[in-house]
Amino acid sequence: MPDGVDITRALRDALHEYADVTFRIASSAPDDRLVPAVRAVWHALWEVGPGGEVTPSYVSDPVSAEPGTWKITVDFGHVPRDDRTRTPDLLADLLHHHEATPATLDTTHLTPEEHTLYRNPPASSPEGIPPAGEPRMRR
Repeated sequence: MPDGVDITRALRDALHEYADVTFRIASSAPDDRLVPAVRAVWHALWEVGPGGEVTPSYVSDPVSAEPGTWKITVDFGHVPRDDRTRTPDLLADLLHHHEATPATLDTTHLTPEEHTLYRNPPASSPEGIPPAGEPRMRR
């Protein structure tokens, strides 16, 4: 596991038991490092699975209801357990690579206000990277 990234036991257990998990990424890194890291995490989640042949059924857009914290819901569908349980280490490597540390990877549930953000996303910036406070990203 890369230095500066804590992966909780709850996340590892959830990925072992369930195919539908909401990731919580929390970091004190500035947005100019954290936002690109979250974008890289989002893209990587679409490619989890053996040889790219089996991919998740669903990966939500990242949502952030508070500074420094992002949530992404993934339905791994038919992705084998071994592949989905390796996911936290892959994500930790990406956070470390983008210098978005210290960080914590955990599992959580969406709050009612976060569900509203999923249903009513604000517009993305023309550059594709949302300005600070804009919670949505597009693939």
